[in-house]
Amino acid sequence: MASVMWVAFQTSAKSQTTAPSDAQVRELQEKIKSLQQQLDELNSAKDPASRQRMMQQHWQSMQDYMGMMHNRWGMGYPWMMGGNKPGNWTGGCPAIGGGNGAGWPVPKGVDPEQYRQKMSEQMQRMQEQMNKIAQTTDPQERQRLMQEHWQTMYENMQTMRGMGWMWDGYMTGPGLMGPGMMGPGMMGGRPLSSAKPLPEPSSQGAKLIATYCVQCHAAPQPSLHTASEWSSVIQRMQEHLDSGIPGIKTPTEQEMKTILGYMQKNAP
Repeated sequence: MASVMWVAFQTSAKSQTTAPSDAQVRELQEKIKSLQQQLDELNSAKDPASRQRMMQQHWQSMQDYMGMMHNRWGMGYPWMMGGNKPGNWTGGCPAIGGGNGAGWPVPKGVDPEQYRQKMSEQMQRMQEQMNKIAQTTDPQERQRLMQEHWQTMYENMQTMRGMGWMWDGYMTGPGLMGPGMMGPGMMGGRPLSSAKPLPEPSSQGAKLIATYCVQCHAAPQPSLHTASEWSSVIQRMQEHLDSGIPGIKTPTEQEMKTILGYMQKNAP
């Protein structure tokens, strides 16, 4: 299923996106330099209030960079492609402001120095990736490398937000995110066996999650949300499943109720 979805996405993406030109790649390199300069300024700042402000500015600039890549070249995952409008790339991404245009807040519990250290590693990786993109002349390969560049940012920033569960045993790898749609598998890469087992694995709810939810990310643990929160989360996920992504299997209304009941039963 995941490989079918990847082929379908590639087919549709060819008609919607084009690889950036050499001039546009140089523009992206300049934007990365600007992001690095912001991080350097954070490193040299001494005033705690200034460091906090610079951290917030850099975090938002990273999101702006990802949004620009999404809007101009279609970087992202298939479920992010629907409902987007120019200037509001978050419309297809519930992880960023719940789809209302608001950005991710700075990760809780991360101070400016911790942030700088984590982002320094990411900035180095971004620069290396963009240099490789600049050296690539084949449009299709350049587009693939752009997807990989975007995916690396997304995964690292989500991990900083405590959302690493999304690819626990599922995502990352040399493709869009591992080996299929996000490498081999919609978010493949590491073997699924490394993912944390769901409670009551033989229950109908757990089986439905293993059927539908893992088409886009690792199986979510019920402990991620309270029982009251799961209602809105499940509703949002149903909207994505029903959005017409090629190759996606969609649950029935009764199956969604079963999934919700399972999550609420096992929530903290």
